[in-house]
Amino acid sequence: MEYLALRNGICFILPIMKRNTMPTPLRNIDVALARAFVATAETGGMTAAGRLLNLTQGAVSQQIKRLEVLLQKELFDREHRQLTLTPEGERLLLHARRLIALNDEIWGLMSTPGFEGKVRLGVPTDIVRSFMPPILRSFNETWSKVEIDLVCNSSPRLLKNLADGDIDMTLTTETDTPNNAERLLTDDLVWVGCRGGQAVHETPVPVSVTDGACTFRTAMLGALEQNQRDWRLVGPVGNNDALLATLEADLAVTSLLKSTVPSHVSILPDDIGLPRLQPFHVNLYQRTSQTNDIANELANHIREQFQRRFQAQASPMTRKAS
Repeated sequence: MEYLALRNGICFILPIMKRNTMPTPLRNIDVALARAFVATAETGGMTAAGRLLNLTQGAVSQQIKRLEVLLQKELFDREHRQLTLTPEGERLLLHARRLIALNDEIWGLMSTPGFEGKVRLGVPTDIVRSFMPPILRSFNETWSKVEIDLVCNSSPRLLKNLADGDIDMTLTTETDTPNNAERLLTDDLVWVGCRGGQAVHETPVPVSVTDGACTFRTAMLGALEQNQRDWRLVGPVGNNDALLATLEADLAVTSLLKSTVPSHVSILPDDIGLPRLQPFHVNLYQRTSQTNDIANELANHIREQFQRRFQAQASPMTRKAS
């Protein structure tokens, strides 16, 4: 206790609180450890994570172990052949992704030039809604001063736009990948119709298309002809919203890439009487002349986004029961 005496004879008793003079140690998480953890969670194994990060399986394993020691938590259940997240690992995953994103944002902000200008990107109408929103959003967060002029059309028309110099790059949906293109994804082309609908049982079967030049149109009608199934066209309806409206109204069937089928329509089963369709590729084309840094940066961003999204979906993690 400490006494404080005043002139009028009154005194105060002041308690002296004991302060802990030992500083609390700072705990810093190495972003490389978080990156190894997220890559392993998204790919389902340390070998696949190593390929993604350009590391050996042993190096990834060591980084995961260091992170578990640092956090004093087991992040993966190693009892089974495929790694599964523990509840602690599940809780960490979202925050680890945020840490990596913030690290990459800061690094990009401080180490790359401040791009400004416009890039003209072509995207087929049948994939723009399913694939492009997260790509455009994340690119805009990094390069807010770059304007993307989005051109939507059928793949053949977009390739003509590219050849004419009207756009800087384009995505396409095609049955092959030419030498001047880069394959980003291979996906099944599937028949789609109304849930519980009857249009698929009609003769001739009504087939809806968005555009007379649509590559899916050729695939559908060729398969029906080869299978000797009578058909009639509904459309062209002009855009994907109108196309989906004809399906929901049970006026027709159509085909879409399996990964783009919305929840309010149904993938038709193989035994319903329609021929099997060949897989399609999502390809990326860039202009071979007059390339610019902005277009190259967008192309790199598209590649990375496709790799992250579809590599993660190829080997999904399962959560360990709590």
